[in-house]
Amino acid sequence: MEQADIHILSAILSGELQPEDPVVQSWLQEDPARAVLLEEPEQLREVVEAWRLQQTFDTDNMWARVTQEAEAAPTAVRQRYVLMRWRAAAAVLLLAAGAYWFMQRTKKAAPAVDVLAVAQQKPAGNFAILQAGGEEVSLQGKDSSFMMGGNRVDVRNGRMQVATGKPEQYTLRTPRGANYQVQLPDGSKVWLNAQSSIDYPSVFTGNERMVTVTGEVYFEVAAKAEQPFVVHAGRQEITVLGTAFCVRRYEEEQQGLTTLVSGKVKVQAVGKEQVLQPGQQAVVTGDQLQITPVDTEDFTSWKDGWIRFRNKPLTVILQAISRWYDIDIKADEQQLTGQYFTCYINKEQGLGECIQSLNNSTNQFSFSLQGSTITVTKK
Repeated sequence: MEQADIHILSAILSGELQPEDPVVQSWLQEDPARAVLLEEPEQLREVVEAWRLQQTFDTDNMWARVTQEAEAAPTAVRQRYVLMRWRAAAAVLLLAAGAYWFMQRTKKAAPAVDVLAVAQQKPAGNFAILQAGGEEVSLQGKDSSFMMGGNRVDVRNGRMQVATGKPEQYTLRTPRGANYQVQLPDGSKVWLNAQSSIDYPSVFTGNERMVTVTGEVYFEVAAKAEQPFVVHAGRQEITVLGTAFCVRRYEEEQQGLTTLVSGKVKVQAVGKEQVLQPGQQAVVTGDQLQITPVDTEDFTSWKDGWIRFRNKPLTVILQAISRWYDIDIKADEQQLTGQYFTCYINKEQGLGECIQSLNNSTNQFSFSLQGSTITVTKK
């Protein structure tokens, strides 16, 4: 398909051209099979969208596999394949995703991944799993109330809260591609990024308000001087009086980070202790605890729907994208070592747009979508 074809199809979609216009009629006469697209506007829209996204995909392998399948298929299947050529395959991308899926179904094998759907997917948004007392409930952002662990749990406007005070331990966790908010029993507010968790009680008793987290979690802690707020994250212990801060500790990363937005926190790790001021970050690596000044928005913008990395390791950026979009990454880690990128990605962007942003940010690497995996190759 040529660029001129896309211009005509786009003009038909926008209403600038009508099927009966001479330009369209002449275009149809060149290849009567094109008429199939005009019969189903939704297919036409998909074809145009596929062409726009085509450069984000590795289509050579898919094309070869589709051609091989088509030649080996029975006559009836080959006829269907020809009919689909313009309807579902105006761009090589959509041809591969649609025709190959059809061929696989004729062999009663598992269908290929719908690559176009994967490219358009966005992070799942508000979704989490709540566990307590041997029970498990999926939270999907809808307002609801239910009993769990002997307490009433309220979900309002995408935020969860245990509303009654029978002592029970709760665990809230988010899978890849999701995030969630929870209000703790003391009124503190917590945001969980993708692939994160928090363990906390329904009632804070004793001298401390203690929680345990994994992944990346942002806190706005209610002030309560007589009962300090303590966060355990891997080897870090963060003691808070009343403040806003972010804790990051993923198992696959070598560092533990505590970033202070406002207030004051005390970080204890590897036998050392440091008090942070706003705009500072504690970095725990191996047996080292270091304090460094940072732009806090670089480490907290995820809660507002942005991935914001400035001069950060490419491996860290790819891990974040993997968690946000629930997508796998295939890359030679040695080639990525020492590579630093600047990257701003809106959560509302589809995966295809995200990949295009990565490709636009460098001339050293190529990023392509193969099935449900982003493949990174050095140019």
